[in-house]
Amino acid sequence: MGGDIAHGVLSLDQLFSARPVLGHADYRSPIAGLYMCGAGTHPGGGVSGMPGHNAAHTVIRDMR
Repeated sequence: MGGDIAHGVLSLDQLFSARPVLGHADYRSPIAGLYMCGAGTHPGGGVSGMPGHNAAHTVIRDMR
């Protein structure tokens, strides 16, 4: 109990380049070749699928 469907409230400190934390909002993790996608990344939770879509485009760009 007490969880959040958006994996963190969408407050000002959790929007755009600050999601999930400053410096890691481009879907790349600090570990080479490991990408983040899910409710904790921009644009947040819900049923849009946008975090996965955006992360996939980042992976494709990095592979070129």
